[in-house]
Amino acid sequence: MKTLDNISRRGFAASAIGTAIALPSVGSLMAATPAPDSKLVTEGVSFIVYLPTRPEQSERLRGMVFDIFQAMSSEPDFVRAWIHEDLADSHVIVNYETWACTREFFIENHLKRPYRQAFESAIPTLLSAERRIVFLKTIRSYPARTQSQSKKTS
Repeated sequence: MKTLDNISRRGFAASAIGTAIALPSVGSLMAATPAPDSKLVTEGVSFIVYLPTRPEQSERLRGMVFDIFQAMSSEPDFVRAWIHEDLADSHVIVNYETWACTREFFIENHLKRPYRQAFESAIPTLLSAERRIVFLKTIRSYPARTQSQSKKTS
């Protein structure tokens, strides 16, 4: 296992195409941020984040996550994101995100944005286990169907 930093529940357990790594806590990433468009790439990065929530903290976590996603959606390299609830366990929130930047740029820059600070500080009280991130490499994509295309196939 490749470790970037020894971290607790405050950080990410991550895997990138089968390689598990630990990402640094946001506290260690609070340095100045370069311009986000300096490392934009056409391919970008996608990832899934698993947030196993303490049942008594579920509403608080959801509110914080919704606030973060609202703020991050205005970032210049943000592409799209979804927030899901695990059907087997409603206390596990699963996010899917796509960004027009490299994995390294995302880790070094987006995790330390000011709108994430309160959430990062609250992680130990919000989660029942370590959050996990799985970075993905696109190998093929398919365009979304329009509503008119969906009606034709029904």
